[in-house]
Amino acid sequence: MKHLKVDYYLFIICVLIIVVFKASEYAFILILPVLAISYYRVIVKRDITTVLILMLSSRLIMGPFIINSNMSFNILNLICNYIPILIILVYNFSTLKSININKIKGLKWTILYVIFMMLFGLLHISYAITEFVKETLPLLLFLLVVLTNGENKINYLYLLRFFRYTFVGCLIIYLSPYFYNQIHYLFSNGVIFKESSYVVVRVGRSIPRNTGFVFDFRIMAQLACLYLLLLYYFNKTKNYWDVALLVTVAITTFSRGPLIILVFLLIAVYLPKKIRITKRVLVIGFSSFVFIIIGVVYVMNNDNLQKFVSTFNPFQDKNAFSQRGALIDYSLNKFYENPLGNGIGALSSPNADNVIYAGITNLHKEIPDKIYYYRVTDAYIGMSLAEKGIFGFILFALSFVEIFYSNRNRVSLFFLIGLILNLIGTDIPKQGFYYFAIILIYYGLSQLYSTQVSVKK
Repeated sequence: MKHLKVDYYLFIICVLIIVVFKASEYAFILILPVLAISYYRVIVKRDITTVLILMLSSRLIMGPFIINSNMSFNILNLICNYIPILIILVYNFSTLKSININKIKGLKWTILYVIFMMLFGLLHISYAITEFVKETLPLLLFLLVVLTNGENKINYLYLLRFFRYTFVGCLIIYLSPYFYNQIHYLFSNGVIFKESSYVVVRVGRSIPRNTGFVFDFRIMAQLACLYLLLLYYFNKTKNYWDVALLVTVAITTFSRGPLIILVFLLIAVYLPKKIRITKRVLVIGFSSFVFIIIGVVYVMNNDNLQKFVSTFNPFQDKNAFSQRGALIDYSLNKFYENPLGNGIGALSSPNADNVIYAGITNLHKEIPDKIYYYRVTDAYIGMSLAEKGIFGFILFALSFVEIFYSNRNRVSLFFLIGLILNLIGTDIPKQGFYYFAIILIYYGLSQLYSTQVSVKK
């Protein structure tokens, strides 16, 4: 017991996860100390790590503090997402003596891309303004933090501990009775997003998906990938309990795109350059084979899981990409009509006039219902081409590679490949502050590793 050290700040956040699911009306009791400790660390210690933790935990706080209150939600949005990072940036700029020219060179395409986004958004300001916080602001904040050396002050090992605490809390909730009823209640009664929302959180209407503490199964699985990267860059890949925890949480999200990324990362991290047949390798190989067989047998005896797994097959009629087919086709047609771009938000903004026919549903009816979408989501590459045009898309691609492949090793390459595949059928760069946290943590990790290698040489 002497070696068991409990971080009370992270422990409170872990308990808060459980309370929000089980008794959300009492969540404010834990939210107050979380905010108090967070702001003490941000204001007094200028701790950017706490800023990232507060952003990632914001959905535990904004809605549940005063349920169904627009004013409370909006104020806490400022308190969690805007004010802390503003405090850090003001301090960083006030103490900055000079900007490292090498950082400007290393992020030149991202700088040009952000400038392009802000200028091109002037074509349709009413459209672009709805997408600014989701797509442009994360990159702008990322540049401001990196150019003021903020990524060097992140305590990555503390972030690793944060993921341990929160993932344990999420797994406890997922495995507890009535998980689906609880998550359905939180969404339908506006506890999380201040107003009622309908989110599909079951596979085949029977198996619940783990939305985690971010209340989004996709983002939760992406954080599992980030968790693995933290283990990799700090030489903790033999912490198999950590790996088991993050893999279990990722699998329970049933989020196909991030699971593909995670598989790529696991291969990149654990596949040796040269394989020597040893007793240990044989034991691990045999154990993995047994687990795979057990998994296959289990899936084959569950119709819903069979349907889910079949969506990974690119030759299936209803695979992960084909389900976004109407949105991708619509986006590409808009791009062909205007290769120079239709303007930021022209397809993705709710203010834009888009009507997208996506087929029919409820085939049991005499006259089936038609499916219409009124904006493009989950088809980022096609949408980006149509909105930004060929030149804007090239800048985006160069910026994306610049951020995610700045450290040119096998893990970065596999991560980048997984992300690119995801962009066909998701919209990761439109995840707002979550995207900011992901790119800042990843870029900082990769630069930290590059610096260590340079010092050793």
